[in-house]
Amino acid sequence: MEEKDETPKAKFIHLLDEEEVEVKKLEDSDIEESVKVMRKCAFDVTEGEVKSIVDYGKSFGATVNRMLIGVGLSWPARLDAETMTIINGEANALYLEDPAVLLAYEGRGIRRILLKEREKEAAESGLKYSIGYLYEDVPKGNISAYIREAGSQLEKLYLSEEYEFHRTDRGILAFKRIS
Repeated sequence: MEEKDETPKAKFIHLLDEEEVEVKKLEDSDIEESVKVMRKCAFDVTEGEVKSIVDYGKSFGATVNRMLIGVGLSWPARLDAETMTIINGEANALYLEDPAVLLAYEGRGIRRILLKEREKEAAESGLKYSIGYLYEDVPKGNISAYIREAGSQLEKLYLSEEYEFHRTDRGILAFKRIS
């Protein structure tokens, strides 16, 4: 009688389980690839626009096997905390552009990784706030409750990372005190 092999079969392991996601500060040499990733994610950007933001030294990319899979652009800004508006003046905040993540890597925490890295950059730069606009139409009423029920992935990420929300003429401002 033949013995059955009782050894459990190895299960397929997803790419990100095997390989490390690395985060790096974007440089001039990353601009062309960053633009490609952003365009694949429906951002209408030019290399010149991306370069002008990358030159601030506060933008990050997520890579797997040295392939860029996500881009989080950010730049210094001035938040008037009383009026909750972005004004001219010495930077006290880091403005976070919505991250661009390739579709194949959606739902795997890349946005959170890019958010945390940019928050860390803001803190290390001595900035007080991390800010960004949510352009979605959010009905009147409690913004946080709406986001919990019907918000986008990014909105829910901001909520889970203890951002506060304020209605402005330009949309919903998400902000977090960093230091």
